[in-house]
Amino acid sequence: MNDKIYLTRQDDSLRYRVIAQRTLAQDTVCVSVNVALLVSAVQTDQVELQRQIRDVLNRFIPDVEWIFSTLHREANPTVGFEQINVKASARIPSSQNFNLKDRARRASREGLTLGGAMVDYSLPVSLVNRVVHELRGEIIESVLREISDFEQQTGRKWRIGDVEFGISGRSDEYTAKGAQRSTGYEDLLDPDGEGLSGSERISLVAEVCLRALADNK
Repeated sequence: MNDKIYLTRQDDSLRYRVIAQRTLAQDTVCVSVNVALLVSAVQTDQVELQRQIRDVLNRFIPDVEWIFSTLHREANPTVGFEQINVKASARIPSSQNFNLKDRARRASREGLTLGGAMVDYSLPVSLVNRVVHELRGEIIESVLREISDFEQQTGRKWRIGDVEFGISGRSDEYTAKGAQRSTGYEDLLDPDGEGLSGSERISLVAEVCLRALADNK
């Protein structure tokens, strides 16, 4: 008895797009503020200078971790004194994002002033990268489930040929990993919610190619 092998075209393919998305509440924001400190020209104790700055920053917004930019020290018109300029940044709870200009003014003291407070509402990069990684996994799981449906519908066996993540779909902001970022407030509308918090939707679009397998009969 001779076995015969029947081959289907292995270059036959199915192509389609898959989208996975997640909407995240902006529970925190990043605030930055300019710090100007007048010090004696002979003051060189960096630890003491940072302590003074942190004391004022903690009066501005308490219980957060402040990070400093490069410290710039320059001459001041007042004889015997120099001025230190530095930008301080911290990620704060959204509930603390109010009346920043006046709070910075009230936290300032003679010789040490805070000003120019600015807020960045973007989600932390580390969180966005983690979500994009999870969305990739969701897309692969979705494709594997759909392969079974395609096999029933076509009567043929299929495998994943390739998956290209980060396909352009709209003009939203893109992450370095190819995901789209946009506002997602409509996904989190809750009439019973308390407080004010924005949201951001992370979307990942993938181009999927399934390839036909050879059938042995």
